[in-house]
Amino acid sequence: MSQPSTPSSKSLLSTPVLMGAGIAWGVFSLLFSLLFVPSGGNEPAAWFVLGISLLETGAFLIAALLCFRNWRSPQIVSGRTVWFWIGLGLLMYVFGNVFFFLWGNAWGLDPAVSFGDFFYILSYVFLSVGMFQAVLPRRLNLELSQWLIVMGIGLAGILLSVFVSLQAANAELLPLEATPSAPSTYLLAQAPTPPVAAPAPVDPAPVAAPVVEAPSSAPGWAMAIDDLLKPFADIVKFLYLVWDIVLLIIAGTLLVAFWGGRFSQSWKLIAVAAFFLYIADMFFLYAGSTDTYLEGSAVWEVFWTLAAVFFWLGAVVEHAVSVNSRRSSRRRRG
Repeated sequence: MSQPSTPSSKSLLSTPVLMGAGIAWGVFSLLFSLLFVPSGGNEPAAWFVLGISLLETGAFLIAALLCFRNWRSPQIVSGRTVWFWIGLGLLMYVFGNVFFFLWGNAWGLDPAVSFGDFFYILSYVFLSVGMFQAVLPRRLNLELSQWLIVMGIGLAGILLSVFVSLQAANAELLPLEATPSAPSTYLLAQAPTPPVAAPAPVDPAPVAAPVVEAPSSAPGWAMAIDDLLKPFADIVKFLYLVWDIVLLIIAGTLLVAFWGGRFSQSWKLIAVAAFFLYIADMFFLYAGSTDTYLEGSAVWEVFWTLAAVFFWLGAVVEHAVSVNSRRSSRRRRG
């Protein structure tokens, strides 16, 4: 027999408290990044990297739990399976963040391709499935102008992805420094020969001690997975590009399809969350391809946390609207 919920638990899970906590989380994360991010591309402090990781991972975890709350509630109007897949996608993102942090910060391995990327890609797949299920039952009867908006959003996303990829490729091909041209052999032949001075005694150069790398603290299974995943770096980048574009198109469709009506507010927030994910991923793609990415050194990383916060707010609004709708319909029947 289930225990009845206490008034204190109800007050903690009330809509104003959850909405206020989500907004406060987002504002604090933004201020934390703006105030303490290092300037000039300097390496951030360990406490700052840990702080932004906790803020981002915590926001995704809370958003996942709120989505699972919608899945468990029989009152959700948009469908329980929709929120199950979105919650599962957000939970996969939490696992991805955990392994990304372990790879790059705790074990000193290359975080460009880590075991976390497996969970990140699963996250995009599950999020796309959930958001697509939200659109599919509506039998979209969009006008021509609305279809043009969706097509424009998709085309803009594709063009931006191609532009970022080309810029990253050009940055990799640029030489690090110009090679000075060799002097002409004719000028060398015409130049007077300088007098040869007696060589001065030269002390033998000290032999440099061999550089011994510190042993990695990563466990053996993590190093084996790291070696196994390194050849798949380009494939992983391509998968990120594809799923970012898919999420962007679905988000644009959600924004157009749910523009009006009482149940549109939550899906507007979900669409904004998908847009923020896309923006952060585009910055990460360029920084990672040009070897300029250093975790915690750029303000744009806060977009990942803001995306989680908007998923959080969307789940809360959907639950509140659904519960209030069922209550109002019962009153009309009574």
